[in-house]
Amino acid sequence: MELTTLNKEYKLLREDCNEKFVKMTQIDPNINLVEEYWITSDHTLGNSRSYFDSYEMGIEYALDRVDYRMTLNADGQKPFVILVNGKAINTHGQLDAFLKGEFEIKAENVVESNVKRLYS
Repeated sequence: MELTTLNKEYKLLREDCNEKFVKMTQIDPNINLVEEYWITSDHTLGNSRSYFDSYEMGIEYALDRVDYRMTLNADGQKPFVILVNGKAINTHGQLDAFLKGEFEIKAENVVESNVKRLYS
C-alpha cells in the first residue's frame, strides 16, 4: 500500500475511534481506551481497540501489547504504535516515523518479497 493511502487510513481510523470514545465517555466517564496500530507484512495497516473500566487495567494491557509487539519486532521492521486514551505509550515502534516517510522497511525482511523472489 502507498504511504499516502496508509496515512489516510490511519487518520480515518483514529478519527472514527476518537468519535466513538467521546460518545462512550458520555455514557460511562470512567471508560479507558487502548488502541493498537501496526504495519502488516503485506504493508497494510492493522488495528485493534480495547476498552477498560480501570485506567490501570488499560495501562497493564497496553504494556502487555508493547511486549508482544516488541517480540514480533525484534528486527525493527514492523512499525507499530499503542495508545491509551489517545496518548502513545513510550515505545520505539516507529509507526509515526514510517507514516512520515522517515523510516523505511527493508524489502528483504518482508515476507511477500521473499515469496516474489522465490517464484520469479
